[in-house]
Amino acid sequence: MSKAANQSVYSADDDTRQIALAGALYPSGQRELGVLRVFADEVMADGWRVGGIVQEVLKGPDDETVGIDAIELDTGCRFAINRPTESDRVNKTCSLDPTALAEASGALDRAIRSHMDLVVVEKYGEQEQQGDGLADEILRAVSEGIPTLVAVPDGVRGVWREFTGELGEELAFDLDSFRAWWRRHQPESR
Repeated sequence: MSKAANQSVYSADDDTRQIALAGALYPSGQRELGVLRVFADEVMADGWRVGGIVQEVLKGPDDETVGIDAIELDTGCRFAINRPTESDRVNKTCSLDPTALAEASGALDRAIRSHMDLVVVEKYGEQEQQGDGLADEILRAVSEGIPTLVAVPDGVRGVWREFTGELGEELAFDLDSFRAWWRRHQPESR
């Protein structure tokens, strides 16, 4: 079992605590990356404080993917998380930049320490599935009582359920599902 899966997102001593965690499920490789950003922008436009990370695919002149940037929701800062080389593409190897993972972790840590109204994480990848990457920060946000929405590949639904102890909701990857979930879990006051 992963180190993060051993952590609890719920205390049996606190029966009144509501878990506000959702996995936004999408078919692997078929997610529209801008949807979570649109949702986060809507929530912020309503006056709520939103932290976390969304992703943006970068396209080259022939519409080929040349990389992925992460964007911090609270600051707007962006950093490269993936810049595949030709060798990476041919061999289908991971080209995740490990320093970007540290930056993403820092953005989530800041959101948790600031006790944002909502945390969005557009990443539940291989690292998180193994209990590494941003797994600890996801669990920490939930344990702090912050509603947390995470993009999760549908193919790892079982891993997600184990990670969350089956306490998280599973949502369709669309704005209507995100909005309905947020209405149920938004804090009572700002």
